[in-house]
Amino acid sequence: ILRGSHHLWGIPSFLAMGLRRVLPLALLSCAMGLRQRARALAVRGGALRESIAYGGQKKPVFYDMTHSNNAARVRLWLRLVDPALSQQVESTFITYDDLRSEEYGKLNPLRKVPALVRGDGGTVFESDVILKYLEDLYGNNEAMTPATPEGRQVMNLFIRIHDIYISSPNCSADGFCHSQGAMYLSTKWHGARRGMDIATREAKIAEIFKQLTWLEANKVEGPCPEHKTNFYMTLADLTWMPTCVFMEFLLPRVFGWADPFGTASPFPRLAAWYQGLLERPAFAETRSEIWNYWVEMEKKGQFEPIVAELNAAPERKWTYP
Repeated sequence: ILRGSHHLWGIPSFLAMGLRRVLPLALLSCAMGLRQRARALAVRGGALRESIAYGGQKKPVFYDMTHSNNAARVRLWLRLVDPALSQQVESTFITYDDLRSEEYGKLNPLRKVPALVRGDGGTVFESDVILKYLEDLYGNNEAMTPATPEGRQVMNLFIRIHDIYISSPNCSADGFCHSQGAMYLSTKWHGARRGMDIATREAKIAEIFKQLTWLEANKVEGPCPEHKTNFYMTLADLTWMPTCVFMEFLLPRVFGWADPFGTASPFPRLAAWYQGLLERPAFAETRSEIWNYWVEMEKKGQFEPIVAELNAAPERKWTYP
């Protein structure tokens, strides 16, 4: 996940070094044979795709939304790869009004972000599919994808856990909500289509804790001694980090948790991984974009209905661990 010892799963020097240098957290280990080749890829891939894939074709267009955690994983990829690659993709930011438009519905029938229009005019939706398409198109699956079947299996499992149990409602009908939505959606603010009853909210907050606990426990050991100065990162890091910004902001403010990625975190390995990521400008910039959105929504009162709901049900469990 990071440089040297910053990855989504590892044994941190958390207490001794104050979240500074930690071993990779989840996706990268010498046992998996992960080879990070983003630098070579950037030079090779940029020239290759410019001459072959985009001769006469338009650039792909990526439809983004500033505070979307799912769109942010793609935005991170574009920021982390060499500019020779990222400049091959045109990014455009949209609003909620755009999502409801007939034009956008043709790009993503789910009317969610992100979406991508390929250079040949074909459309792609679902963030993991878009991300892996770009990785395949520009990077021959080498930029942030492990080199071995075992490494790819672990990366894909971590992505799957996130996408199924945290960030997706697994149903596009009204009244269904992802687990992460329990942190910020309410009937009073968003209407019945996106709100939830109190029992559902309680269960989804418990699910978030459950998956963070799993993530903390199922680290991958590393890095290899010979790789201590190398740069490692996989698509799983890009997937989880933006969602962790949601948790960092919302769980303490609304639900009374300790900062899940701070010095008193019950998840020290995750906290060390997260703080390590923020040392990189691309992650710090992305965190700032998402964080500032939630600051504005807090000022507007978005979370007040949820806080009132929690205060009216003190017998329910909202704070973990």
